[in-house]
Amino acid sequence: MKVKKPATQIQHTRTDPNSAKYDARAVDAAKLEALKQRLHEDMAKLSPQDGDRTPYGGDFESLVAAAQLASQHETDELLRRRLERRLAELDRIARRLEQGSYGTCEQCGAEIPEERLAALPDTTLCVACQRQRERPRPSWRRAA
Repeated sequence: MKVKKPATQIQHTRTDPNSAKYDARAVDAAKLEALKQRLHEDMAKLSPQDGDRTPYGGDFESLVAAAQLASQHETDELLRRRLERRLAELDRIARRLEQGSYGTCEQCGAEIPEERLAALPDTTLCVACQRQRERPRPSWRRAA
């Protein structure tokens, strides 16, 4: 005599669309975590070092070195800020994943296609809304 499993113990199969969606979300979460790890590594590379500050002399070569170092510090700071914004965005996307709203467009609420999420796991907009956001806005100028 065969015993049926209760409905709560039946495992999802590959043909179950919810199971495939769950598997895709797990892959997306892993991709997001890997991206966050890479960004943290990049942040560590940009952190200021003790040897970065060197005394400057009054000669031309020292001034050039000072200018180059200042430029590098400014570039590093801009990159650091960009990485911080990106990490904050990834944290927001991870919260959406936990809440179950991951995969829906933030602007129109439509489902984002699985292919798009597989290619860009950190996307929050569907293709149509992304195109609309990237479309150049007309600049109205007065005739001179």
